[in-house]
Amino acid sequence: MSSQSVEQPRAAEKTEQPDAAPQAATAEFDKPESWTRIMGLPIGWFALLFAIVVATALLGALPNAMLAGFAVVILIGGLLNWLGGRVPVLRNYGLPTVLCILAPAILLHFGLFPQSLAENMEIFTDGSQIGFIDFYVASLIAGSILGMPRALLLKAGARIAVPLLGTIAVVFIGLGVVGAALGYGLREAVLFVAAPIMGGGVGAGIVPMSQIYESQMGGEASSYVATLIPAVIIANVLTIFCAGIFNGITYKGQQFFVGFNGNGQIVRVEGKAADFKAKPKPTGGTFNVLAIGLTTAAVLFLAGSLIAEFVPGLHAYAWTILLAAAIKIFGLLPEPFEDAVSTWFGFVSGTLTPALLVGISITFFEFDELGALLSDWRYPVLVVLAVLLAVTVSGALGWLVKMYYAETSIAVGMGMTDMGGTGDVAVVSAANRLELMPFLQVSSRIGGALVLLLVSLLVPVLGG
Repeated sequence: MSSQSVEQPRAAEKTEQPDAAPQAATAEFDKPESWTRIMGLPIGWFALLFAIVVATALLGALPNAMLAGFAVVILIGGLLNWLGGRVPVLRNYGLPTVLCILAPAILLHFGLFPQSLAENMEIFTDGSQIGFIDFYVASLIAGSILGMPRALLLKAGARIAVPLLGTIAVVFIGLGVVGAALGYGLREAVLFVAAPIMGGGVGAGIVPMSQIYESQMGGEASSYVATLIPAVIIANVLTIFCAGIFNGITYKGQQFFVGFNGNGQIVRVEGKAADFKAKPKPTGGTFNVLAIGLTTAAVLFLAGSLIAEFVPGLHAYAWTILLAAAIKIFGLLPEPFEDAVSTWFGFVSGTLTPALLVGISITFFEFDELGALLSDWRYPVLVVLAVLLAVTVSGALGWLVKMYYAETSIAVGMGMTDMGGTGDVAVVSAANRLELMPFLQVSSRIGGALVLLLVSLLVPVLGG
């Protein structure tokens, strides 16, 4: 990310200057050698490695193992990310991310993607024995929180509740009113459009939500899942595009009004800028440092999972966030440990993001379920309205409590309307603001838990 600005005291607000430095990702695409190298490899060598993987898949010799999974997702993600980075203008609006998360699913849908590759990617990305998603998200949570200035964490954590709660209320009320006005139905708009979109994704949102509906309205949970998923898929795609748009309109530090763009920093605070400025993101580290970072991030996630076993009201990711925040606030880890986790975070975010995105594409995107619901024009209108309300209202409420509009829209509005943990990864990648990952996880997990509680209260009121 470019250098981060901190708002000065109120009297100096009119003199705030935008940060004109382009983002690192865009600068990387502009290097002459980026046209002849993919992932740092000469194109010829990359093509050879890619051809070996494809040949192995076509001949049925591709094992569903961790090593094969890494080879597949890294090479496919690297190619699509490179192709998206070659397109001027659109690359600043998230085209590399959009290609990574949509192209594999589209090719698979039309039978143009080898089935053995798809099976390998599904097992590697979300399989119980490997779980690349947990590996990636845990690294981002631990590294971004422990690498965050303590003063910034204290300021942001106390304020994020305002846009989070306000956004949930506005989206539910707004969709209920519009759904009733359009003849779609207040109950249907709230329970089958607003709730799944704001509910925290599939595993932590739709699955428990479907069980709530089954117990309170009758029917089968599986049929509710099929009805709820399309709203999440459509909203997730729209949210990724919104994240790309925010990246495109802010990648040179543009400020459309005071407090609009924090260049990755979420809180506008008065005080010394040095107290709130993060350390430069590490670009490398010794093997020992990386090993410490990986181990610390992994154990932190295991601790969160352990707590979730005994206190199941929150997802393991949410407990991991709370643990990391407590460790940072109370200074429970030596600084070299924090630096090691931050270095590991820099490695994972800088090298494995496209790999995870293509895994998400194959594993979670389904196009067959969209047809019936999209035949009613009111359904996509309500989905679009939910995303737009969440993005705009969260930014406005965040701005009122001295948070940056763009960053709050991404962290809260988009964090609530994307596809949970996997959607969070796509959004922060498209917005080129990976340091916001913990805040999106708060929105997805804690916000999603609040939505489930709200839904359980609304079903009897709206008529089961």
